[in-house]
Amino acid sequence: MNIEDLSKEQKAELRRQLEAEEKAEKARVQKERENYKSLVDGWVEETVKKLQNVSSIMMDAKADIFASSATIIQMKNELFNVKSDRKSDTLSTSDGSKTIRIGNRVNEGWDDTVNVGVEKVKAYLHTLAKDEESAALVDTIMNLLAKDRKGNLKAQKVLELERLAEKSGDVEFLDGIRIIKDAYRPVPTCQFIEVVLRDENGKERALPLSMSAID
Repeated sequence: MNIEDLSKEQKAELRRQLEAEEKAEKARVQKERENYKSLVDGWVEETVKKLQNVSSIMMDAKADIFASSATIIQMKNELFNVKSDRKSDTLSTSDGSKTIRIGNRVNEGWDDTVNVGVEKVKAYLHTLAKDEESAALVDTIMNLLAKDRKGNLKAQKVLELERLAEKSGDVEFLDGIRIIKDAYRPVPTCQFIEVVLRDENGKERALPLSMSAID
């Protein structure tokens, strides 16, 4: 069809038809978008309800597990004459096929006086570096005072230093360690439950169960 051959009336009619088709197409796309949004709304609402139910079940289960384990952990401490540090406890079946680790995650934290203790310890250690061999030993010990990416000391490493201080018997060294220990301010972050299952071949598999974010 040659548009030039059409009359004014025919061109106007053709234009009207094209505009009507364009309008209908826009209406169709708009309707499909509205249907999509409605579908998403329904799916999100339904899925959130399911997940809220799962979350509620996990919250109840976590509270129950911590409450029931407290009695068992207390019995363990009394029967075996041990004292739990309350950071974590591990309980396993007799055959070792199932293990539950339960406890509290803790972020290392120190007040500003820790730097005083660190400097006292470093000052003492530097007095030991009398030759290459002793200097290398001092460097190794100094690594125990290295801070992590957050600028904190590791409490476990401080305990290793304390054992060295006790062996040395040096007053300044011991005082520096005491200052560091007194500056310790751990910050509990969350409670966790971890389950490990072991098959007949001794292969371990962690049960997919993230409860650390559940209050």
